Amino acid sequence: MHVYATQEHLAKALATVSRVIMPQNSMAVLAGVQMEARGQQLTLTATDLFTLLQMTIDVEVEEPGSTVLPANLLTELVHRIPTATLSLELEPDGSKALVKYGRNRATLYGYGVERLPDFPNPEGSQIHLNVGSSVFPRLARQLLFACAKDDTRPILKGVSLKVEPGRLVFAATDGSRLSHTWVPVPDYRGEAIQCVIPTKMLAEAARLGAVDTADIAISANLIRLNLGSVTIISRLLDGQYPDYQRVIPQEYVVQGRIRVPDFRGAIERANLIASKDRSSAIRLRHSIGQLDISASAAEYGQTFESVEFDSHGQEMELLFNPTFLLDALRSLDSDEAMLEFSGIQSPLRIREAENHQYSHIVLPLRQLV
Repeated sequence: MHVYATQEHLAKALATVSRVIMPQNSMAVLAGVQMEARGQQLTLTATDLFTLLQMTIDVEVEEPGSTVLPANLLTELVHRIPTATLSLELEPDGSKALVKYGRNRATLYGYGVERLPDFPNPEGSQIHLNVGSSVFPRLARQLLFACAKDDTRPILKGVSLKVEPGRLVFAATDGSRLSHTWVPVPDYRGEAIQCVIPTKMLAEAARLGAVDTADIAISANLIRLNLGSVTIISRLLDGQYPDYQRVIPQEYVVQGRIRVPDFRGAIERANLIASKDRSSAIRLRHSIGQLDISASAAEYGQTFESVEFDSHGQEMELLFNPTFLLDALRSLDSDEAMLEFSGIQSPLRIREAENHQYSHIVLPLRQLV
């Protein structure tokens, strides 16, 4: 293999695919990036055996071929190369690669004839969808924070995806909160299916959204996302996602509009005190037209604030984890939100005042009598 590449394009491609590589690997070759040159293109591939990331760039191919080189070392080297172009030439036995830039050169030891393990093929029939790539940053912001972070229930570390005629419905929950949103796909009129996708895939798609349209293919075991020159393939998570519809309230005893900056600021200040207490709780008290936010911590002090709340419904008082409320408020695009309380010890729904696509459900903390 012998190719001539633009330093800028190769550095970007290496940085992109290398993000999927885990710091610790069960196989040494998984710390490498696979490079395949054919035609006038170079395809770079990396995987952690669960997610595969692939990117293709235009190069000048002097001799086709393939190799696997240590991803971290190659990425750092190419990033620091001062020339606009470079060449990469593989020794005949595939054990070493020579990187030339200007009058300088570096030799990197590769993995010989070893290649990345084959990724599984799609099983069963596939459905194909098209969405705007610009939706992925929004989906990542609205969903990923609500996923479980521990291994108590592994299925909750993923994002639920329901494919329905005309739309894609996403949900994420860690058992104490739920983010729920949907994306229109007006051209899809096929059967409804449900799967659970890994958070890494959604996070990478959010970083890569640079084309107008993203192509999605879903089979029984895999989901593939094509974003122009970048392809992400991931295994679907095994297991049954909980029926989250059961926790979404159908009736509310308090509803009202509130300014997000005012509410968020009050919670952030209350959290300065709440975080010093073992319970880490803030108290919300509703009365018509206002919402009181308070917190206290022994040996540190108390805080009390009142925020205008254009509301109707009964007076009530609840305890919440302030971090959960702040995460939800930071996921909103609007400066105005709807707060909808379903009762004492019952969920609170937070959503944008003029947008019904996205909502967040958070459970209050149990109050000690």
